[in-house]
Amino acid sequence: MTFHYTQVFLLAWILVFWAYYLSTYGRVEGKHERSVQEKYGIRATWARLFGLAFYGWTAVIIIYFFNYNSINWIWKLSFLDRDPVKFIALVAMSLALLLHVLFTVSVGRSIRSAIATGAKPKLVTTGIYRFSRHPAYLAFLAVAFGIFLSIPNLITLILLVYTSVVTYGHSVEEERKLLEMYGQEYERYRNKVGRFLPKLW
Repeated sequence: MTFHYTQVFLLAWILVFWAYYLSTYGRVEGKHERSVQEKYGIRATWARLFGLAFYGWTAVIIIYFFNYNSINWIWKLSFLDRDPVKFIALVAMSLALLLHVLFTVSVGRSIRSAIATGAKPKLVTTGIYRFSRHPAYLAFLAVAFGIFLSIPNLITLILLVYTSVVTYGHSVEEERKLLEMYGQEYERYRNKVGRFLPKLW
């Protein structure tokens, strides 16, 4: 059985991502969210929809690894099924993984300290947060775009649109939570730094 290089790359990528996530931020994310909900009464209604996108992309990658012809399911976008496009996809996903690592490094210490002491987490505005208010969400959008370019069909296009909508909705919800927690401190930060991409002025 032979594999296309995108099958191998995507499977390796998703395994590395889940291993890294579960050994770092994933270990404290649940505790942190429950703590915030208890202290501030803020419920993350978009979080489950956001999580479903992760599982959806994981399922797409696993199916693609074991069945390369799944790329042809339901209207393949043949004009995108080219090596230069797939190269762009692999670069985007590699940069997304790096961005996720930078996010974890920037925010991890603040969250671990808050869980250990019971105090409010310090607002993180350094590291990758100097350029993006939601670097983890930007990374996820880049991943979704990369997988879509690697497996360009109607299924992944729909999943890309779904991911974009729920990621934006989740970021808006996150902004409300952070304004509730940090008030003017977060408002000043928000005026300086772009939601996903750096502000150019």
